[in-house]
Amino acid sequence: MTDNPWLIMAINMTIVFAVLILLGVLMHIIYLVDPTKKKSTKAEVAEVPSATAPSVASTTTKHDEVVAAIVATVCAMGYSKSQIASVRPIVSTGWKLDGRLLGRNVTR
Repeated sequence: MTDNPWLIMAINMTIVFAVLILLGVLMHIIYLVDPTKKKSTKAEVAEVPSATAPSVASTTTKHDEVVAAIVATVCAMGYSKSQIASVRPIVSTGWKLDGRLLGRNVTR
């Protein structure tokens, strides 16, 4: 039996890293043969608006695009459009006050 602490450390580190490598290989194998992985299906492609309607595209605002993205996200989660009551920004006075106080404390 050896009493050299450097040899004991080297043996222990070798064992630890060998176990970590084996766990990584096992995780990769499980990822490849995962029976619970859903089969990939082709997502339904939404119709692209035609180029003949520029007036509709030019009248949309950034707010309308954000609302459309929020509605699409909520619908993708399984809710219907009729379940969405409203989409409006939440006004937070705490952040405004914090920003004002921070700007006052900055030395120039």
